[in-house]
Amino acid sequence: MLHEYQTHNELNPKLWTNDQHLPDKTRNGFLNIANKFYEFLEVDAVVHDVILIGSNANYNWTEHSDIDLHVVINYLEVGSNLYLVEKYLQAKKSIWSSKYPLTFKGMNIELYAQDSNEDLHGSVGIYSVLKGKWIRKPSADVISIEDDLIQQKAEPYEYEIRNISITDQDAELKIKRLLVKLANLRKSGLDAAGEYSIENLAFKYLRNKGLLARLKEMLQKINMGNMIIDPTIVESLAQHVTKEKTLTESDWTDIIQRTGGIETMRGQWDHPGRCTMIPGNQITMRNVPFKVLGIDDTGHMQLMHPERNYTYPGTRVFEIPHTAQWQTFMLQLMNKIRNGSKYAK
Repeated sequence: MLHEYQTHNELNPKLWTNDQHLPDKTRNGFLNIANKFYEFLEVDAVVHDVILIGSNANYNWTEHSDIDLHVVINYLEVGSNLYLVEKYLQAKKSIWSSKYPLTFKGMNIELYAQDSNEDLHGSVGIYSVLKGKWIRKPSADVISIEDDLIQQKAEPYEYEIRNISITDQDAELKIKRLLVKLANLRKSGLDAAGEYSIENLAFKYLRNKGLLARLKEMLQKINMGNMIIDPTIVESLAQHVTKEKTLTESDWTDIIQRTGGIETMRGQWDHPGRCTMIPGNQITMRNVPFKVLGIDDTGHMQLMHPERNYTYPGTRVFEIPHTAQWQTFMLQLMNKIRNGSKYAK
């Protein structure tokens, strides 16, 4: 046990009635959301319950507390390899959170697939939304916080952070959204119970593992990539594509150096998210998860899509990844090309 502390003398009135039950309209709304989430999981497992836990099922809530809505299933019904099942369900949760950022009365609704074999600590309030009754009533006097609860709160955030790639076109949006959620997570905990709240300890867990620094470092790289754009490179590539001039060997060397690029046969396979020069005209986009703009030494340009193959008329191809770091660069290049009279798609 990490700590014990005093909290509110009532449950969150935005959620609960005076007799500590969810209003029917709220309960039915949560059940509908939980059902949609279950369908999104695409698993063949029986739903044992839909529960509400966390600060909003206890007396340590704040106006920033999440609504932790858990769909309880038996992981073993999903698959025998529990590690793979857990990773799959975490991935589905991450995708769901990104696509459906749901809120209720200003509070984020966090969906989670919980294993029915998992035993939560005895002091935690658990309300069955499915049955409309308390499985375990919380105490208004003392709340105990255990390591397993901190881990459970932190795990979804950890998974999301570890699976954001700077090569993702939406990386900047995802990072900023996560940083806001993490800031609210900590604020919620500090407002409710200070340093020893579940939320604040989960935040510290993520920070101590270097995951917050990782997010900020990725965001900095994206911002730097967007800011440090040499207009002469954009101008040179645009003129090359519009046939206003042909880039020389010296010009290409300069462009590669100033974009931090590299000449390599394996391109985005070995250097995802980097500008690359392919010494050949046969390009495969197999296993490349993002689009890539290719410009060959004749000025031929194509936007290449994942899992397709391309042939260029020239002898080598300069690749610009269609990722967050290079979005501004590509936008400026395309605008410059559109203003040229000689370029035709």
